[in-house]
Amino acid sequence: MRFLPFLHDAQSRDKVLHIQVLLWAIALYAAFQPGLMSPDSIDQYTQGLTGSYNDIHPPLGSWLLGLSGKLTGSPWLAFVGQLMGLGIAMSHLARSSDPARGKWGLIIMGAFLLTPTVWALAVVLWKDVMMAAALLGAVAALKVHRPVLALLLLLAGVAFRHNAIVAAIPLAIPTMAQLAPHGWRWPLKIPALVVMIGGLALVPALPNHVLNANRGWAAGQLFLFDLAGIYTVHPELLPSSLLAEKTSAKELAISYTPTHVWPLFGGAEGARPIPFDPLVFRRQEFVDEWFRVLRTHPAAWMKHRIASFRHLTGAFAGPMPFPILQDIDANPFHLRSPREGLVNQWARAIEIWAGKSIFFRGWAWLLVLGALTVVALRRVRRTPIACCTALSGLGYALSYLVIGIGNDFRFIYWSVIATFATLALLTTEEAPPGTEAQPRPG
Repeated sequence: MRFLPFLHDAQSRDKVLHIQVLLWAIALYAAFQPGLMSPDSIDQYTQGLTGSYNDIHPPLGSWLLGLSGKLTGSPWLAFVGQLMGLGIAMSHLARSSDPARGKWGLIIMGAFLLTPTVWALAVVLWKDVMMAAALLGAVAALKVHRPVLALLLLLAGVAFRHNAIVAAIPLAIPTMAQLAPHGWRWPLKIPALVVMIGGLALVPALPNHVLNANRGWAAGQLFLFDLAGIYTVHPELLPSSLLAEKTSAKELAISYTPTHVWPLFGGAEGARPIPFDPLVFRRQEFVDEWFRVLRTHPAAWMKHRIASFRHLTGAFAGPMPFPILQDIDANPFHLRSPREGLVNQWARAIEIWAGKSIFFRGWAWLLVLGALTVVALRRVRRTPIACCTALSGLGYALSYLVIGIGNDFRFIYWSVIATFATLALLTTEEAPPGTEAQPRPG
């Protein structure tokens, strides 16, 4: 990069980073305003506008979408917020006072902004993207030694999505390390870390209480999905199940697929939809049934879980079904995204191409992130934040081996973002005081 001598100056590199983020956000806003919306997004937006919440979708995201709608007539404020949140946080991770590291940071930043996997989901108003923006912000705050801000962003992250606690736990470790008084050693830090993690696990209940959200049962979808996967292999178990009065073994064989739980609710030709509300009213019996069946048929359960995870990560032959959302679903608010304009047409053409490529194969991202995790673990004393970020992204994706209910690529969006964050930190993170840092090639 000798042909760009002005990039030896840290302020010049920072300006380039800021320009990159601004142009990226403007281009995506122009192409996809007010933000793409799936039925889940529209449901959250409706809840936010009406003030009637349920906790199937954590209500903090619904409230933010509704607040934007009340102030501006559409959710564009939330859209700009998540774009700028992702861009600004990543720009902090790419910064370095060292010229060689700073230049590599610029390259990583450019790759982050241009990779279709990043921006094609950043333009969708999903709780997964809100969560990823909050967690990336927490990582950036840790890099610049702002642990209080990092903790607040971790709290926001776990409030955006039910299972975000899995991603937050590794990031809580450097947060506690920075928050702890200077004289504390790990025998004192560990109990405090346990308390912090407990607080992170409990915080989603706060917006539920403040916003008076009706209690749903998101976990019930997982129990139904697992039991359906087992009963299709062992139909002789179905007559003793709560599902026996809702479906038959023949119908279940038609409606069950390891790709997603929703065909069970929607039904299919020759198979009735399974109503969920009666199961909610008998939730304890259904949970007991789930535990009982898993204990007696763990092999069938694991086979079902592996099949589901393979579909989520694209580890199969053939195209990925619906890897990305390309429009705003039909809605009563007359919201639509622009279809005209050169930027929009280019962006959609790239999305269509990328959706069929390795960019949306989760297994490829997990291989890259796994390799970076190994590197980060070997350098954990010199780059502890990079190590915890890698573990956060990898652990979050792998948790879907147990809790996944569908093949929506968005479920592992944080793992994609964590891949770039880890790479940036391995390049730019300064070693903690007292740690001898080996020089990196530049």
